[in-house]
Amino acid sequence: MKYILDFDEVLFNTTALKAKMEELSIPESERGLDVFETITKADPEFSFADLVFPGALAFITEHGAQCMIVSSASSIVAENNTDLEKQRAFQLEKIIRSGVTQYIPQEHVRVVGAEKSEVLAELQKECGDQMVFVDDREQYVRVAKELGINAVWMDREHKGVGRSPDGAPTMLEFQRVGSFKEFAELIATWEQKEE
Repeated sequence: MKYILDFDEVLFNTTALKAKMEELSIPESERGLDVFETITKADPEFSFADLVFPGALAFITEHGAQCMIVSSASSIVAENNTDLEKQRAFQLEKIIRSGVTQYIPQEHVRVVGAEKSEVLAELQKECGDQMVFVDDREQYVRVAKELGINAVWMDREHKGVGRSPDGAPTMLEFQRVGSFKEFAELIATWEQKEE
């Protein structure tokens, strides 16, 4: 089984990084590579590796060779989406500094612009139905499902609902988990069914 994992809010606690930046008076719009040095100069005790979710670290420690990261360089904050190459470099550097590439080979890391569909379709051709995609954003889980890929929503906040175009809450039909422990349990049930 290949595990295709998003980075932000799946492996890495991006919310905590944003809080740290706010605490250090570094604006979220700061997206260049120098922001990493700015953070570590302002707080020499800070470690990006500390923001990898503990359950995620345990999972990639065990399954890293079967994992890939497919991460979007696109920011939820629209004004950060002005220089795609700068955003890609920022995202890749964040992934490297987190330390996950000690477990997931860097050649298994793909940072895309805003869309993951093309790389997911490529991976599906390579892996067939022997892959599962995990993301915290409903739009990407939906794209994977539309491509026929096993997809799981990492719903750490246990929201369990999405929003329709008019803003009304809608239940999502996706399998969802709140942690990597729950994800591993879900995979185990899939494997039992195959036996």
